[in-house]
Amino acid sequence: MKFMKISDEAYDEFKSFLESSNVQDYNLRINYLGTNCSGPVFNIDIGKVEDDDVSDQVKDINFITTRELINVCSGFEILSNSENNGKGLELKPFIAPPSGCDGCSKNV
Repeated sequence: MKFMKISDEAYDEFKSFLESSNVQDYNLRINYLGTNCSGPVFNIDIGKVEDDDVSDQVKDINFITTRELINVCSGFEILSNSENNGKGLELKPFIAPPSGCDGCSKNV
């Protein structure tokens, strides 16, 4: 199942980051950690495919996540530093789960 979008520039930057961090296993799990006022929080960690998972191979990297997360987010995009206006690499969901926060303005 295809659920990852990543440009060649972002792929090269992300793979270089993994190599500089001494990551040798390119089976990477995307996890949902919850939300804060800025929106959803995700992490990427080394993982393996389990029973209710889906995976998407992009060149040398195998991205893994749960079917449930794909049903909520529809997929993910990794942006390079330049694609993210100089703010570093970023993992973004296609559809962001609601934060549930109405206490402050996101424009602060």
